[in-house]
Amino acid sequence: MYSDARTAVRVETERRGAALVLLCGTQLLLLVDFSIVNIALPDIRQALGFSPSGLAWVVSAYALTFGGFLLLGGRLADLLGRRRLFVAGLVLFGLASLVGGLAQSSEVLVVMRAIQGGGAALIAPALLSLITTLYPEGPERDRAVGWFTAASASGFGLGVLAGGVLTSALGWRAIFLMNVPLIAVAIPVAYLLLREPGRLSPPRRGYDVAGAVLGVAGLTMVSYGLTVAPRPGLLGRGVAFVAAGAVLLGVLLLVERKARDPLLPLGLFRLPNLAAALGVGALGAGVLGTATLLLSLYLQEVRELSALWAGVFFLPFGVAIAVAAQAAPWLTARLGLRGALATAALLMAAGAGALSVVAAGDGHLAAVLLAMLVVAAGFGVFYTLFTLAGTAGVAPGQQGIAAGLVNTATQVGTAFAAAILVTLAGVHGGAGAAASGFVVAFAAAAAILVAAAALAATTVR
Repeated sequence: MYSDARTAVRVETERRGAALVLLCGTQLLLLVDFSIVNIALPDIRQALGFSPSGLAWVVSAYALTFGGFLLLGGRLADLLGRRRLFVAGLVLFGLASLVGGLAQSSEVLVVMRAIQGGGAALIAPALLSLITTLYPEGPERDRAVGWFTAASASGFGLGVLAGGVLTSALGWRAIFLMNVPLIAVAIPVAYLLLREPGRLSPPRRGYDVAGAVLGVAGLTMVSYGLTVAPRPGLLGRGVAFVAAGAVLLGVLLLVERKARDPLLPLGLFRLPNLAAALGVGALGAGVLGTATLLLSLYLQEVRELSALWAGVFFLPFGVAIAVAAQAAPWLTARLGLRGALATAALLMAAGAGALSVVAAGDGHLAAVLLAMLVVAAGFGVFYTLFTLAGTAGVAPGQQGIAAGLVNTATQVGTAFAAAILVTLAGVHGGAGAAASGFVVAFAAAAAILVAAAALAATTVR
């Protein structure tokens, strides 16, 4: 009997390990797919006849639906089942990838990119909440979220590398079509490895339609406003949409106070660190998401590396994040959550400041890599702790919406940082910028990260 119990424990541990590989692999795919398109934009423009302004929608359409539907996706994961939403998102993402890869017109490709973003908005919160319900709070969850962080942060560098290889060897359609066989394998594996727990949410009396409409509309308008604000001549439109979206989100909070089954249960914000973690995470993770894009452009446009070599340059960056993420619990044990988050943000700020100095002096590429590794070390710890703080203490039946909030904070923070840093760098619609623009942008990134450290030091418990 003792032997049978040990065997059962071993089998369950192996199943959870395999499930974590599937979930982290899916997260990696989502992040790769987000960044891989940037490399192929010139080829897509030539093949489908995009105008310069229309080409930006290949990226923006994905970002808008992804950011706009995250909260709804998170709540549906709680209500309908996380594995069910995970698989539904994979199906939607895979079909959109297939049609997008075969698209013969610009309009079809943009619509498919929007559907891809919607599928990702179902996958992302379901994925994170599957991890947080698969592993209980404590060392096991810490390690699992550390690997989730590694997958998240490695996606951009691998996307740049894969985009360069696939576009050069097989053409731009391959960057979409590669998703199809991967997802075809992931769906049956998900049914094999992921168990749908029993009902975790209280029996529902209905769906919060008003909250869903307000949440989707508000977040989409904010995302759109932040996306278009950096473009020449569109600052006024961007500010107007951000303001309108903020008003709708304010109305959402009022509606949720009286809703029977709210999209966003406001009781979540009574948890000690949720609101603080979301604010700190929006600043830190948002800056990192934009800084990696600027780094890719800097390496290609100022240092004149090919897209392939720029991607290779990012590989040590991803490895450093993966290693640092595993050190997050160790650092927290010594400095506390507040101290560890603030220290990680300051480490990222130091790396961003070093990048600004190196860009100003046209230093050796080894100095660029060293500064990137400093940023990576800080981010590995930062993103792991931000994710853990945003989901800690949350009831199992609300892990989906908590995961949606964590993803929304990252997405909105990235859009906010991009509106500032892309403008300062002078990069619009693929047009290059001088080294001086990157100097200012990296310095501004460092300043925002110092602000994130200060916010962590003063608000996190």
